[in-house]
Amino acid sequence: MKKNSYFLILIFLLTVAACKKDNTSGNSDVKPVTINVNLSYEAENTELGMPLEKTQVKITNLTTTQTYTAAAGADGSVEFKDVAPGNYDVSAVQTISAADYNLKAGTNLTEAVVFNGILSRQSIVQNSKLSMVLKTGRVGDLVIKQIYYSGSHVTNGAVFRDQFVEIYNNSNATLYADSLYFGQTVNVSSALNKVDFSKGYYLSGGQYDWTKSIGMSDSKANTDYVYMSSLFMIPGNGKQYPVLPGTSIIIAANAMNHKIPYIGADGKAIPIKDPSLTVDLSKADFEVYLGNQSDISPLASDLDNPSVPNLTVIDRGGNRDLVIDVLGRDGLVIFKSAVDPRIWRKFASPDVNQIIATTKTYYQVPVNVLIDGVGLNHTTVNNRVPKYMNDVVDAGETFTTKGSYSSQSVVRKTSKTVNGRVILKDTNNSSNDFGVLNMADASKSASSFIN
Repeated sequence: MKKNSYFLILIFLLTVAACKKDNTSGNSDVKPVTINVNLSYEAENTELGMPLEKTQVKITNLTTTQTYTAAAGADGSVEFKDVAPGNYDVSAVQTISAADYNLKAGTNLTEAVVFNGILSRQSIVQNSKLSMVLKTGRVGDLVIKQIYYSGSHVTNGAVFRDQFVEIYNNSNATLYADSLYFGQTVNVSSALNKVDFSKGYYLSGGQYDWTKSIGMSDSKANTDYVYMSSLFMIPGNGKQYPVLPGTSIIIAANAMNHKIPYIGADGKAIPIKDPSLTVDLSKADFEVYLGNQSDISPLASDLDNPSVPNLTVIDRGGNRDLVIDVLGRDGLVIFKSAVDPRIWRKFASPDVNQIIATTKTYYQVPVNVLIDGVGLNHTTVNNRVPKYMNDVVDAGETFTTKGSYSSQSVVRKTSKTVNGRVILKDTNNSSNDFGVLNMADASKSASSFIN
């Protein structure tokens, strides 16, 4: 019995040894593989010529958690040699500086753009070639595309009742106009050559020195804020008014077809002698309607188009309608805010030395919430007012070439067209970014763009 036990133990040990030998032989047959990863961008960014070189690529073995990293060459290829077969996650990241991206795309970004790619659970059992597309999140934002402030002929046209502003989605993602604030800024409206600097409440450039306003304690009142002469908000539930990439919305002072006569709120006809001088705004996306404001006598021309949503009135600015200064002494901004602007402080202009019940005050809006801003000015050099907008908001200014009631509008230039989408020039300098349309164009079609 004892001999049999020894015999059984011997057989067991020989069997285990044989198994170990077989396993060792199996492991020696596992050969390392090479993984090639070829990178590319989505079509839009490929056309922009974004570089693939130095993209960081990482592969991770899901069994051993072993990772390998490498940088792509100029052609976007990466090679990983002598890696064990298995299941791998592959990821890539490329960071393009704001300056480099702006140079290629004609944008005005302040933060770097990050592109990412990922391939999950790739089964690699032999030499393999993988393709990965680098993608980014939203790049760009809403911009003010067109401002029709000059109006049309006072006798033959529609005067200023046909004014409108066009806001364009200059990004690569769908944005929502819901809760977008829109308004006019206030500043000195006297010609720069007539500013009396001895008064003590002007900056060296002739603008108001808001640190001199009654109750102002912020030393950065001139650089960190703009002051609103009017303020309106697009209504909506958050995703009610989508604006697709490369499309726009129009805010009309009066959403009427100004090419034809209509009956005003006072029952009298509002004529039009030359329809070619004005625009049809009956299909505008939004309008400013003040006819329901209890504290004013609205203009007879301000009718409510029931098919066009009205902007919410935050501050009508003492106006009886949306009226952008036809001489160009104005500035426009758009912004979104997580808080209701009505809780922000209001200040009288610095030339006011006593606040009474009728004193006009202006909402102080932080520059860091602004999405876009455009400063306007007078066409004639001698009549130009001090620059309306902070340099950080708009380093330049724009104006029509023929002046008031000329039917002209100012419009943002095209930077480039990528994959069918027009990207508008946005260098934060309206002197460079804008040109002039001889006839304002509310069609949103190709004719409303300029080079």
